[in-house]
Amino acid sequence: MIEGRISHLDLENRSALIVEGNGNEITVNFALRTNVEIIEDETVGLMGGELEDLEEGYQVELEVASTNDDGSIICDSIACVS
Repeated sequence: MIEGRISHLDLENRSALIVEGNGNEITVNFALRTNVEIIEDETVGLMGGELEDLEEGYQVELEVASTNDDGSIICDSIACVS
C-alpha cells in the first residue's frame, strides 16, 4: 500500500503524481477497472466514486496492481483519506 497526496491529476491520461510523506514522487496509472472510494461528507465514510471525483491535494491510499519498467505503478484501488 502507498500513502500520499495527489500532487497532479491528469484525468485525460488516467494518471496522477502522488507525493509520499517522505517526499518521494510516484507516477500512478489508473486501469479502467480501478476501484475509487471517496469520503462522503455527511457520514465521513467511504463511498464508491469515479476518477473525476478525485482532486489535487487529496490524501490517498493506493493498492498497487503492478509496476511498469519505468518505475510507475498501475493502481488497483485508490481511497481518499482526507
